[in-house]
Amino acid sequence: MLKGVFSTYCIKDLQANGLLRLPSYDNQEKKDHDLFAVASENIRTSSIIMQRYFRILFVFENSVRDFIQNTFFEIDGTDWFTKRSNRDMKTKLEKRKANEQKNQWHTGRNEHPIFYMDFGDLSKLIINHWDVFQDYFPDQAWVTSRISDSERSRNVIAHTNILASEEGQRLEMHLRDWINQIG
Repeated sequence: MLKGVFSTYCIKDLQANGLLRLPSYDNQEKKDHDLFAVASENIRTSSIIMQRYFRILFVFENSVRDFIQNTFFEIDGTDWFTKRSNRDMKTKLEKRKANEQKNQWHTGRNEHPIFYMDFGDLSKLIINHWDVFQDYFPDQAWVTSRISDSERSRNVIAHTNILASEEGQRLEMHLRDWINQIG
């Protein structure tokens, strides 16, 4: 009986580390398993952990973008970015679009200009137009702190480094704060 218990734990450990494929995998999961098999166990395990952090970041950053875009759209219509962005943001947009034109072989970003802005720029859009957003947030520092803290984690994730678990928890907390504040 003890061998059976140990075997069960060994099987679960092998599955968690990507060394043993579950029979319920779909075709894409089988392909991914085979593709990742050459990577070290540490890299495979870390990729599973980082997948969750990426999803939290993706939801948070895009929720902020959606909120800003929808709020400005209600006031200014489709041309809100031209009216609300500063010179640095417009320059960044032009440079990034020009770069995409040079590299047409690669898929570009979402068409709307807000997707060409850095995460920190989103905080600037809110702070620079505080009169529009002040009813949604306790104060400017609340917005700035959550976005700037999350941007640090974003850069770790975006450059395929391992985010420490406490930073992952902070990122999750900022997402929860955002959801609770905006609704």
